[in-house]
Amino acid sequence: MSIPRDRFAEGMTWDDWVEMQGTRGPEWQIRYDEAALGELRADFQDVPTPRFVFCIFDPANADSEATVPLVVKACDQAGVAGGVDVRLFPADLHPDLVDQFRTDDEITPTTCVVFDQGWIQVGLWRGMTGLRPGGDPEREKETLRDLLEALRGQPHAPWRAPRYISGHLQKQAERSAEGAP
Repeated sequence: MSIPRDRFAEGMTWDDWVEMQGTRGPEWQIRYDEAALGELRADFQDVPTPRFVFCIFDPANADSEATVPLVVKACDQAGVAGGVDVRLFPADLHPDLVDQFRTDDEITPTTCVVFDQGWIQVGLWRGMTGLRPGGDPEREKETLRDLLEALRGQPHAPWRAPRYISGHLQKQAERSAEGAP
């Protein structure tokens, strides 16, 4: 099942999210300000645009506190200016989206679903667990590389998340895409 285009408008912008956090807003903003693409910056500039990113996350999870500011910064700096529009969907406010993107009954703290201009899902990215604010730079690079792959699009396998997808589900999706029962 896909996400309807009009649902995108229900999501929050980064500024909306930071404002909604009240006294915790500055903590989120600092993490965003400190996030950097590093050596991958040029690769993010080559992302085809426009792209629309649903970022579904658990705001109470420490992984999300590290990942979401990084995802938003990457989307802000990807492609042409304003070419990647990201909206935030906190899990507690959008449980139906969380349920839709479970993997073998697991909930990933942060999941991004990427659509192109024709509203075709071209990418799916599931955040890495264990990523913490101010944590391991190598894990951040790996996170960014996986996100970049989803933003670029995987037209042959848009359901594929680089990690956290079972072999069974992937084979099932591939058979479905090929028209096999």
